[in-house]
Amino acid sequence: MPPPSDGPPGAYGQEAPPGAYGPAGAGWPPPSYGPPGPYGQQQPGAGWPPPPYGPPGPYGPAGGWPPMAGRRTNSLAIAALCCAIGQVIAGPLAGIASIVLGAMSLKQIQVSGEEGRGMAITGLVLGIAGLILFVFFVIFAIALFHGITTNLNNSGY
Repeated sequence: MPPPSDGPPGAYGQEAPPGAYGPAGAGWPPPSYGPPGPYGQQQPGAGWPPPPYGPPGPYGPAGGWPPMAGRRTNSLAIAALCCAIGQVIAGPLAGIASIVLGAMSLKQIQVSGEEGRGMAITGLVLGIAGLILFVFFVIFAIALFHGITTNLNNSGY
């Protein structure tokens, strides 16, 4: 065993004296909880602000995140919004579905008090706008096609 040195016990390259890492009171001072009180005694919590929560109540300790307190979002409103956005890819059938789902969800939200009124209205409006644009596109395509065939017939082809 190497001779003891003046460094801390267990420093690099030295062996710790027996009992240095043993139970409390084995040469280590107790943990400090604040400034020393009168007569050199430690006062737990002295000098520190109190914790942000009170003492444990009848239902356990208070603290942490508050409980989730909110209403459910209507699933038909979510579906109406998804169909309204999806009509860009799926076409007018998704627009019709978003109008139907949006109207049904508005009625359910009025009765049940769930969240999602904005999503239902957005799905309804986007569905109607998408169908109107589709109808204009069809009318434009028919007029364009009719104009092309009329010009071809008049030109002698």
